[in-house]
Amino acid sequence: MPNDFSINKRIEVKIHRIISEAISLKIKDKRLKTIIITEVNLSRDLGYAKIYFTSLNQDNQNKNNIDILNKASGFLRKEISNKLSIKKVPELTFIFDTKEEEANHINKLIDSAIENDKK
Repeated sequence: MPNDFSINKRIEVKIHRIISEAISLKIKDKRLKTIIITEVNLSRDLGYAKIYFTSLNQDNQNKNNIDILNKASGFLRKEISNKLSIKKVPELTFIFDTKEEEANHINKLIDSAIENDKK
């Protein structure tokens, strides 16, 4: 079991690097230049990968970015297969990462609670 975890984790890191490089260097779509891959979660059987991303653009075009990334998933899977020697290249699912926004919201709630306690 521990070996499965370490192998999956290493593959996740490699897929993260491959996708990040492909988006920044090989994909010509300017709309994706503000995309940052934040996390890759690989299924145990290596068949599926959830790719979490955020955007430097705060214009809430997350649905549009997901559509663009889904259209580029074939190219990204090809990049993965060219750079990794694995039997099966995982299906890619792109998800907008809201962790930073949630953390900021929680911080604001904590700050307001502290201010209310001081009053």
